[in-house]
Amino acid sequence: MRDVKRPNVKVPLMLFPQRQAMGLAHYFFGIASHVLRFNKFVEKELYKLDSELSGREYVSLSLFNAFIYFLMVEVLAYLVLFKMAFENPILWALVAALLTSLVVFMFCLVYPKWLGNKKVASMDRDLLFAARHLRIQTTAGVPLFEALVSASHGYGAVSEEFEKVVTSVQGGINLADALEDSATRNPSYYYSRILWQMSNAVKAGTDIGPVLSDIVEFLSEEQRIEMRNYGAQLNSLAIMYLMVCIIVPTISLIFMMVISSFVEVPITDTVFIFILGALIFVQYMFIGIIESRRPSVAI
Repeated sequence: MRDVKRPNVKVPLMLFPQRQAMGLAHYFFGIASHVLRFNKFVEKELYKLDSELSGREYVSLSLFNAFIYFLMVEVLAYLVLFKMAFENPILWALVAALLTSLVVFMFCLVYPKWLGNKKVASMDRDLLFAARHLRIQTTAGVPLFEALVSASHGYGAVSEEFEKVVTSVQGGINLADALEDSATRNPSYYYSRILWQMSNAVKAGTDIGPVLSDIVEFLSEEQRIEMRNYGAQLNSLAIMYLMVCIIVPTISLIFMMVISSFVEVPITDTVFIFILGALIFVQYMFIGIIESRRPSVAI
């Protein structure tokens, strides 16, 4: 039997090794339980990521991490402000430490959801190829379990999930139950839907080949729709880019030059540097928007 190690979700921005920090984080268990009442999504996201950390442990580590940042920023900010002869250095250092620790803690809370979205994108990219692999194998008469063993390599995150299913079956769990468990845990909508259909086919004892053929056709059509929608979004983004990065700056410069000819408004190099910096920032933002909206498809 192959041993698949369950991934341990790492708390981001940790200044100490996570295992050693866990020994001190238990002092925050009480506060973590209250935080989880209002942030139940953390527990769900960790479950979908198959993390060995419970929700309370993860939030406790996040609180401990934020506390360490609070102490570090408090001391450093106080030393800097005191050396600069700043008025009320303790107060301003406290404000800086509180803001820093709050930002770190909030980032730690949303980090599992970010990991889940990253995992979904990775799985959706390889899912169609893995489904085609299963269809070819089962159409050739290979049992579904053997097809899953064959597809447990070469398809990235999808293969890792298939390997967990294979390991569960080798450990004595029924194939249909193992497929259902993987579908329940996984954050990918398409992956979960495919495994639910496969599980139902196994329970009903029907031929899995036609089911996989329908699944492949469904995935292909869904990815074509996503690509068409992405193309339509690019048209709108291109118009916005022309307006914000070309037309508006050009008209603004012309307007400033005309106004400066009537009123003595100095247009220095600083103004042009500021406009250039703003344009660079806006273009970088547009690149990020386009990158984030690009679908994870591979037809």
